[in-house]
Amino acid sequence: MAFARSEQPNARKAQAVALSARTGLPYTVALQHIIRSAQPWQPKHRWVLTDDVLAWLSGESRRGDDRNLYLWLDTDVSPTFACDHCGMPGDARTADCSISPVVTAYDPDVAPYTRHVATKRFHATCAPSSMRWTAEPEIPAGPRYLSLPASGTPALVGTFEFDVHALVDTDPDDGSQHAMLLLTARVVEDHGRGVFAWLTELELYLGSQGVGRVHDLDDDAEIAWTLRIADDQVADARPPWIAIRTGHTRQDGTPQHLLRREFELPDGWAEAARRTGHVDIAVGPCTHHWDAAAVPEDLDDDIAELLGDQRSTPKRCGCAHLTSEHLVELVESGAFLTGWLRVVGADGVS
Repeated sequence: MAFARSEQPNARKAQAVALSARTGLPYTVALQHIIRSAQPWQPKHRWVLTDDVLAWLSGESRRGDDRNLYLWLDTDVSPTFACDHCGMPGDARTADCSISPVVTAYDPDVAPYTRHVATKRFHATCAPSSMRWTAEPEIPAGPRYLSLPASGTPALVGTFEFDVHALVDTDPDDGSQHAMLLLTARVVEDHGRGVFAWLTELELYLGSQGVGRVHDLDDDAEIAWTLRIADDQVADARPPWIAIRTGHTRQDGTPQHLLRREFELPDGWAEAARRTGHVDIAVGPCTHHWDAAAVPEDLDDDIAELLGDQRSTPKRCGCAHLTSEHLVELVESGAFLTGWLRVVGADGVS
């Protein structure tokens, strides 16, 4: 018995040729659309959807958004519109049309949730459907703030202003460079308890979060704190920025940060950090508080001389004047908490 040959493949090819002719889509893209249209879900109107848009609608490329986007497209997106390319009226009820959702691109440190910003609509002849990934508009700049409850009186909350400085230390023997970070904290709310008490609270907190003394670490020590350096921002024209992750996560699984901010990197700093895979870090009081901290007197005098104020009142911050040599002295004196940050990429892998 001779079996009749199925006409379905040829029918799909014919439909793809027709769709390609109507819209200008490449034949292969048109054929994929025809094949998908035979699947269980089909848009209510004549939206010609590409793979990346279908992935977003199905939830594959979304985070923190559990809406039914099939329903959204069928009921919330108006099929009548002014084309975002040519400005002329469009109607997806009667003609092939395209959509381009504008969505914030996922980034674990900046945008852990994808956010639907807008939806562009076009005649299919004007533009194909596509996802338009955009960056969150801002990375914090300038000093950051940390609030800590007093260990004996939790209702009493002190506030610290954190600033960060990147330094490059050059080995005098072989000329190799090592990346260093200096985090300085200034008490901006002490509730009358004085600076020393709050600096002690800060040291206890940071120690509990994993910043130890560098001589307590060995080559096999696990480093919980990590550093992401984002200095290749050509796509979204952002300035360089860094994120210091404490190794802890919030309840929703997103990284917890000690600090995340725009950051001007000294020449060679990022290269040195990536080459060695880690950055030395020192955390301690702003020079404004050095008379209340265990900082060597000669260092305090050196900074006062650089500022030209010789303990004037009020004292000024001189942290920007600290050099890698100063930082080495602070580490050796034990005046600052010190440790390492493992350099990682966006995915948390070195």
